[in-house]
Formats: sequence, structure tokens, C-alpha cells
Amino acid sequence: MATPEDADLLFEGRWREQESDRILVTFDDGLSSNYEAARWLASAGIKAIFFIVPSLVDRTIDEYLRFHADAGVKAHPPLAAPGARGLSSGQLREIVSMGHRIGGHNYAHRDLGRLHDAASLRYEIGSAVEAVRELTGAPCRDFAIGFGQPENLSEQAAAYLLASGQRVYACHRGLNVPGKTPRFLLRHAFSPEHPMAFTRLCLEGGGDRRLAGRVREMVRRVGVLPAAEGAPAAVFQALTAPASGWPRRA
Repeated sequence: MATPEDADLLFEGRWREQESDRILVTFDDGLSSNYEAARWLASAGIKAIFFIVPSLVDRTIDEYLRFHADAGVKAHPPLAAPGARGLSSGQLREIVSMGHRIGGHNYAHRDLGRLHDAASLRYEIGSAVEAVRELTGAPCRDFAIGFGQPENLSEQAAAYLLASGQRVYACHRGLNVPGKTPRFLLRHAFSPEHPMAFTRLCLEGGGDRRLAGRVREMVRRVGVLPAAEGAPAAVFQALTAPASGWPRRA
């Protein structure tokens, strides 16, 4: 298993070839059920990244929607299930103490592919980064794009993220290879409803050819992962999982 620190090396162009592929586990949204996932992973000695919608912390989904409506923004609910709520600030601090990392995942969970003006991008990206810093007491350097596909990232949003210095994570399948694949890290979406054989096939690279066009489009927008000088190609994978149904033992 990979650690968030391994991913840092990848983003910085200092990732070296390993004896075997590495897999980093990530979670999006920051729903309250992420807390149990964090505890289970920590008990197994696995460090993950939890990308949270910080305005959902200490709020139910309804409270979160009203919070943004009061600011004149129509937020997207990460989960519409009755009674759903975000992590508490206390749970968030515990997750950090377990050795996991907290990143930003939009502020109102809106589609960045539909946002082009500076004010909207500051609200959706800048506010999320600042709120994570306030919640954790540490700089927020990691950001996952809401919905995460190439169409969910406008040219203006891509430029904003590149200028921000964030380590950015997308959410479409693909192996990460320095010097070849996008600077915004590819992740395999995992769901308990997916047959395990399908997930294994994707982790082995079985979906890369089919999604090559998406990879090329993201490379065009944001460039490629830097490669360590003189280092051979190395493979790094990221797996993002929903809170519901986790953990699941194969």
C-alpha cells in the first residue's frame, strides 16, 4: 500500500520505480461514515487521504444546503440519503491523529466544468482550501476535483488549480506513470457494488486503453506528471472509495 507521502514524491517528480505497484486509498466528500473507514484502515496500518467538503463538517445535508443558499449558491449534496451528515470537527481531528491526511474537495460540491469566473472559482476552490486549513490547523496542499472527470474541469478551473500549487486528484481510471500521464492524479473509483473481478482488472490496467482519450485530454489541459531524472517508468495507482459499504473484505 502507498502512503500520502509516496504520492507527494510522485507529484514532485521524485518517485522511483518500486518492486511492485503501489495503491493509495482515498475517500471523497467527508460524510460521517468516513470516520469508521478511517478507524478500520488505521487498525490495518494503512494511511489514506480523506478529501472533504469542509462546509459539510458539523452539518446535516439540509443544513449544508441552507448554508450555501444563504450565500446565494446552489450547492450539490454529496449524498441525498435521509439523515446523512458530514463528519464532526472532533472526528476530523481524530482522523488526523490516526495518521491520515485531510484534503479539500470543493466547497459547495459544484461541477467545476460549469464554473468559469474568478469569483465562483475562489468560492469553490479557494474557500475549500482555506476551510480545511482552519479545521485541521495545517496547510491544505491536496485537492480532489468534484466528480473528477475531464468534463468536470473548465479551462479556467484547471488554470486556477495549477496556479494554486495544490496536489490535484481527478477521478477517472488509469495507472499513473511519471512523464506520461496527467499531472492531476488519476484514481480508480471503487464501489462495493462493483464485482471484485472488475476492480482487479482495472487495477491491472485493463481500462486504460478504453479511457486513453480522457487521459490525453487531461494531459493537454494540465501537462504530465514530472519524472525523476534518469528514473525508469514507475506505476502508481490511487483508489477512491465511497463511505457506504466500506470496509469490505475481498
